Amino acid sequence: MKNAPVVEHFPYEDFQQALGTLKGALARTTAYALVTGESGCGKTTLLRCLAAQLDRRRFHILYLSHGQPSPSSFVRLLAESFHLPARRTRAETSRLLVQTLRNQPTRVLLCIDEAQPLADETLQEVRLLAEADPDSPPLFSVILCGLPSLRERLLAPHLFPFWRRLRPRVSLTGLRREELPAFLTHHLGKDGIARFEPSALDVLFEQARGLPALIRDRAEDALKACPKGTLSAPQVAEILDRIEAA
Repeated sequence: MKNAPVVEHFPYEDFQQALGTLKGALARTTAYALVTGESGCGKTTLLRCLAAQLDRRRFHILYLSHGQPSPSSFVRLLAESFHLPARRTRAETSRLLVQTLRNQPTRVLLCIDEAQPLADETLQEVRLLAEADPDSPPLFSVILCGLPSLRERLLAPHLFPFWRRLRPRVSLTGLRREELPAFLTHHLGKDGIARFEPSALDVLFEQARGLPALIRDRAEDALKACPKGTLSAPQVAEILDRIEAA
């Protein structure tokens, strides 16, 4: 459990719309939100930019990533993030945690990145802990972030109580073709993008499926593979094919 670092990003439309939607939802109320998209579409960057733009005088932001905690481990991780003393049982830890959350002077936002491998029991524990005080609004906001398979899992009948609470539900799809030149200029500079013929950019965009991280990585790979001269469409296609086959 840690705070998410700030990263520089290119403000493509899909990303900016998702960021605005999440900020608007959190400004209005305690929210459960879902962010899904393919690997490389900008989900983690979205969470980090959101954390950077929220007012830290109003929000206490927790970031959990790359883990598959059990319900007990999740409760313990959350307790440790508030520096609470260890308790012998999960029930004791949960009671102390609920009391702490209830008395927080700021709104707690829990961002769970790469959430698709979380066990169903852990997902249910997140909801139950947030709603442990039946006479009050949820004790914290939650953003689940993961691959499209996470959305499919949450549609299962036994997870429907969580699914119906998830508003907003944001899906990142990546760049539009017309955003590609500005995106690559942002990351490679004018000299870098000038080395690609327009048809080479088409090949790059198509093979990377419009995914920002993949486009950036493959463009850099192409420039390293051919450090001088102009890159044509056949050259880029050959370089990318070699990378895929490796």
